[in-house]
Amino acid sequence: MALSQWSMVPVLLLAVLFYLTPTEGCNEAICASVVSKCMLLKSCECEMLDKGNCSCCTDCHQCLADYYMDCCDCVGMCAPPDPNENMYKTSSIEDLSDPIPELFNVLTQEPDALFRWTSYSYPVHEDVLFFKPGMDFAVTVDKQNKLHKVRHHHQTNLNFEKLEDMNCTVAFMSQCMSLNKCKSSCKSMGSARYRWFHDHGCCQCVGTTCVDYGKKKPLCLKCPLPPGEEENNYDYQPPRTDYVEENEIDDSE
Repeated sequence: MALSQWSMVPVLLLAVLFYLTPTEGCNEAICASVVSKCMLLKSCECEMLDKGNCSCCTDCHQCLADYYMDCCDCVGMCAPPDPNENMYKTSSIEDLSDPIPELFNVLTQEPDALFRWTSYSYPVHEDVLFFKPGMDFAVTVDKQNKLHKVRHHHQTNLNFEKLEDMNCTVAFMSQCMSLNKCKSSCKSMGSARYRWFHDHGCCQCVGTTCVDYGKKKPLCLKCPLPPGEEENNYDYQPPRTDYVEENEIDDSE
């Protein structure tokens, strides 16, 4: 009897490999071992056709244990990651008190010799095209990470004729950084506000002449880090769940 059980192991291992191969989002390097174990124990043979009735979900969840979040898509318990979903569409934004326009202009009008940031300027009216009257609200995070909804005072009573001759200048920090460091860095440059992208921690400092919160895509020079560099070379921290998230629905720059 024991021999017949062991004779099934190669068959089950082949089944596991077949199960893992077609799943594009499944991380074989992390999941192959634990998925093999759960398949041998028959803990994850779940039929997910009826999502309201999953008799083996508990057993599979317990079997995968700490690997559940990474490997649930390998066994059909969850949908694989959508490659079209980009975290750069999610960002934290905040207005900064006491901006210094002159300082920001001096620091961004010429390329930084130390490559600490990269500056971009574009016509302000490009922001106006995506500004929606009646939607002039921003969300900020205070010291206790409490959510506040405040009105964009700089977006009320827009003088469109004046905006035609104005440029918006933003500065993207080269290195990835935490939200707090992004805020302090932009404040030290005299920025009016900032945008921090959740994907890798790209930080954008926004000048006072900008109508909105700068560009909608991260353009940091060295963020993310090139392959082979250690992640602990910078102080990026994953966004906490109580941070404000701004869901971008427009990819325009």
